[in-house]
Amino acid sequence: MDNNIKIILMAIGLIFIVAVFIIIISVQKPETPPTSPEEEKPTEPVYEIIIGDVKFKLEKVEDKGKVLVATEDIYPKKNITTTEKFIEVTISAQNIGKDNIAEKNWNIEEIIDSEERKFYSPAETRPWTLQSANCGAVLKPAFTPTLCTKIYEVAEVSTGLKIKISSKQVQGDFFIDLGI
Repeated sequence: MDNNIKIILMAIGLIFIVAVFIIIISVQKPETPPTSPEEEKPTEPVYEIIIGDVKFKLEKVEDKGKVLVATEDIYPKKNITTTEKFIEVTISAQNIGKDNIAEKNWNIEEIIDSEERKFYSPAETRPWTLQSANCGAVLKPAFTPTLCTKIYEVAEVSTGLKIKISSKQVQGDFFIDLGI
């Protein structure tokens, strides 16, 4: 009878352990459901980004209005107008690596608004940025950041503007918020 009692006690113990295990599992907090898009917190704006060995940073965004006024040093000596607005964007690029970043290995590209509309820098605006348009220049390690400036024609109603950064070091879509 000693063996039978041991078997019965072991069976009762096993049943007790299983019952406790089931109770623990049923008492656990239910998983929180994933948040819906309406509940998601907006992401923080990105004004600085590192792509490969290059640190890009938003330096300046300036609303130039509807007219780019020609000066003595701008050729052809004529104003450019739009029905919307021109904005001037300056991004700095600094090599934080150990080797030169070759010419034409980086650039700032189109601007995209919150509605996914794309705006490009028209060729006729280049004379207004010749002094600081070092886009795609060679980047030497630890040198002072190089400025890249372009003027874009964008819709007056556009919001949530971001500029696309291109890099031949790392493939992908990279954006910096313009704060407007």
